[in-house]
Amino acid sequence: MKRMHALSTALLLGALIANPAAAAVVNGDFAAGLTGWDSLGDVAVSAGAARLSTASLDVDDFPAAAGAFNLSGNAAAPVGQPGGVEEFAGLPLGQLDPDPLNGSWAFEGSALRQTLTVQAGDTLSFDWGLGSNEDPLIGMNDYAFVVIGGVLTVLDDIFTGLGSGRFTHSFATAGSVDLVFGVVDVGDYVGSSWLSIDNAQLTTAPTTVPEPGSLALGLAGIGLLARRLRRQG
Repeated sequence: MKRMHALSTALLLGALIANPAAAAVVNGDFAAGLTGWDSLGDVAVSAGAARLSTASLDVDDFPAAAGAFNLSGNAAAPVGQPGGVEEFAGLPLGQLDPDPLNGSWAFEGSALRQTLTVQAGDTLSFDWGLGSNEDPLIGMNDYAFVVIGGVLTVLDDIFTGLGSGRFTHSFATAGSVDLVFGVVDVGDYVGSSWLSIDNAQLTTAPTTVPEPGSLALGLAGIGLLARRLRRQG
């Protein structure tokens, strides 16, 4: 039995050399709703994409009815408080405030999170789009962001122009990282904004093919181990 186990181990090693494991984003197209993701605040799947908003269940967008732009029935979560958006995203309290020294604070928002296992050279990509009921000329500068492994990147804000695009990020080192998407209300609790996310993918770096001599040597070693085990049987 021990010999058979050793032989199985040798064969498995050979299979791993030929077919290394590849990680992936779970449910990155949101075809299964929010399966595989953790969420905070107002997050739902709409029109085939994840949609995160700053909408509470109160009168955020007067004269629209209370909660008119809320998607999930869950109010947007607080920012700058324990248990709020920053803590969920793995950020220190206050990091989502754009310019607190000049009175620019984030008030509430929503976030979506998944933990990824990546290898050096892997590339993360996703589609995003920002929309808002804020007036881009006189409203507050709500913004959308992504946090990758604790690093905050602003995707877009109201004053920049409510855009969309495809974001890519390459990982320099292997490890386990949190991927977090979010959107926050800046300066007030009114004028709901929303972030759409879709087609999140993790592209595995091309596997380095062993030199022919090295590969042959490895396979020969596996073959030699198998022959010895047969003789001992």
